[in-house]
Amino acid sequence: MKKILICAALLSAFVVNPATAQKKKKRVKAQPVIQLSEEELIKQARLEQMTDATQKIMFVDSIVVDKDMFLGKYAISPESGTLCRYNEMFKNGSKPESYLHINELGNKCYFSDKDKAGNMKLYTSDRLGNQWTEPAAITVLDDDNELEQMNYPYIMTDGTTLYFAAQGSGSIGGYDIFETRYDSETGTYLKPENIGMPFNSTANDYMYAIDETAGIGWFATDRNQPEGKVCVYTFVAPETRQVYSAENYTKEQIKQFADISSIADTWGKGGERNNALNKVREIRNGNGHKEDAKNKISFVINDDVTYNSISDFKVSGNMEKFRQLNEMRALAKTLSDKIERAREQYANGDMTVRNRLKATILANEKENEKLEMQIRQLEKDIRNSENILLNQKRANHYE
Repeated sequence: MKKILICAALLSAFVVNPATAQKKKKRVKAQPVIQLSEEELIKQARLEQMTDATQKIMFVDSIVVDKDMFLGKYAISPESGTLCRYNEMFKNGSKPESYLHINELGNKCYFSDKDKAGNMKLYTSDRLGNQWTEPAAITVLDDDNELEQMNYPYIMTDGTTLYFAAQGSGSIGGYDIFETRYDSETGTYLKPENIGMPFNSTANDYMYAIDETAGIGWFATDRNQPEGKVCVYTFVAPETRQVYSAENYTKEQIKQFADISSIADTWGKGGERNNALNKVREIRNGNGHKEDAKNKISFVINDDVTYNSISDFKVSGNMEKFRQLNEMRALAKTLSDKIERAREQYANGDMTVRNRLKATILANEKENEKLEMQIRQLEKDIRNSENILLNQKRANHYE
């Protein structure tokens, strides 16, 4: 009997009591649940939405440089103006953090500077004779106060479309690149829009610049870079906005394009990339934009006459009208791209996003329709006045 009791005692030492095991299991600490703030949830939702709408961009080159030296890798032509630091243009300046863009004619500049509260804002100034006018603050519609520390301005050749970088709740992290457009009726710039991925990330992304004549663009980012370094990407400026479709690419593939994991994956067969690289070399060598190429046009006057140079216009004032016509065409293209981008966001967004975008899309469509009518009318005015003069000369010739 004693042997049986001893064996039972030994067995109990090795058999796990279910109740004891349950108690031990309860002692395991549960993983803490991370509670995201409302702002963080909104930013996360925006990040996912922007990733899904990643734009198709061909990146032809990239180079890592010191942050203080990145502008030296932008090869914009003289027709696109001049990019520099504020202190490089104004030698008596004391704005080491400010960047400046001057237009082709050298008579208007856009730059950043701190306001009285220490927040970076955008300003403009005009050159009158040998003097620059007092800086005027650029009014950007920002009713929700989403933008802070605005910097790195770049104005397109249409004189209307402005790109810049800013921090704040409108950004998905650090500096993001935004686009806005000047509204001549109100004298203000419209509410800026985040240009999305792959240009923006949770790191700092800035100084988006496009040479429209060459169709080449640049932007800088410190994503995946050590402190003090940035990567400057050179890309082919797209004529229309296209995104990576979920029907043709997996979510992981789209995310890799959004993150610019490999620029080689954007090259296709490589022919377009080689052409783009040649254009960059031509700009750097000063051979990219000759005067005759800049003045070369194609404008139909009638069935028998087509002007191939801006100097072909005979009627006084028509050369200036034609330049105005090109600016309006560029503005119409920018507006059309913005409408298309908003439509994509509308299609992919929830009810809140759709309600916010609906009025904007309708207003932009109405404005674009008005602009197209003005373009057609200006084309007609130029064409009619040239034909009248040509017919008069022809009639005089036969008298």
